[in-house]
Amino acid sequence: MPPPKDTSEKQLSSNRPKVSVITPSLNHARFLRDTIESVLAQSYPNVEHIIADGGSTDGTVAILKEYGSRIRWVSERETDENPILEAYRKAFALSTGDYIIQCCVSDGFLNRNWFRMCVDALEADPEISVVWGLDQYMSEDGNLGRVVPPEFVEKPAPQKRDFLPLWFAHGTCVPEPNYCIRRAVFDACFPERNSKDPMSYNPSHTFNYRFNTLGYLPWFLPVVANYCRGHGGQRGVHLREKETQVHRHYLDAVKRYEKDVLAGRVRHQFRDGQSRVIGEVGSRDLPALKKSIFAFRLKHSLRKKLQRIISRL
Repeated sequence: MPPPKDTSEKQLSSNRPKVSVITPSLNHARFLRDTIESVLAQSYPNVEHIIADGGSTDGTVAILKEYGSRIRWVSERETDENPILEAYRKAFALSTGDYIIQCCVSDGFLNRNWFRMCVDALEADPEISVVWGLDQYMSEDGNLGRVVPPEFVEKPAPQKRDFLPLWFAHGTCVPEPNYCIRRAVFDACFPERNSKDPMSYNPSHTFNYRFNTLGYLPWFLPVVANYCRGHGGQRGVHLREKETQVHRHYLDAVKRYEKDVLAGRVRHQFRDGQSRVIGEVGSRDLPALKKSIFAFRLKHSLRKKLQRIISRL
């Protein structure tokens, strides 16, 4: 009689692509356990969680030690001008996963099958490079609020090549707290450590600009994947003016690229998950692209007007 097949969880894990969750941390000990537990609760079997701490002094390190081999972490004082970028790049350098997910301390995941759904989608379609879903806001004391982006709660976001006109229309970013991306694409699009690009002050802006201008393709899943917790210690709360300037710079860059494509000065190419060119926006495609951009802007304008009317009732 042949020996029974080894169907242990360890063997099943090794047969699936690895997901690396990378987390920057600095003096957010009160939220740290919630974040770690939301990753450990995922149903997907092959996950590593890497936390890059910037030298916290609030008990963070003691909590990290509690989790033993279930997480990997490093804690050392920040040295770069952009500590968030430094932490993400440090965690990424320690990671070994095929796919990368970002998760700040204080955020976490609501759907325990999210990692599994992302990997299944990426493995099924070699053309797509990133999978993203819906965010839900959470108050400092843990109460869940509205889901964003609201326009995609009932109607899914445009997929793959159809995402480009939406990006031109609004500079729409795939949400940093839940997207799952192929490792090589993340490395190509995420800003380098010590980057001098003004957008890299908010790494998500540089990432989204590069991702779209390089022609990689996103895939949306209509799932409330994660929560984003608002709290007084957030980086953006203290540096709101700087964040606003960076966001404006990002939108200006998107607008310039849009004008170059529509004027025929730049021929936009589409790439698959292996960075191979699989198509382009040719001169014959420009009229349809212009119409799609206009349609997205019109819908956005009408939605804002409706929201203002409702708020006055």
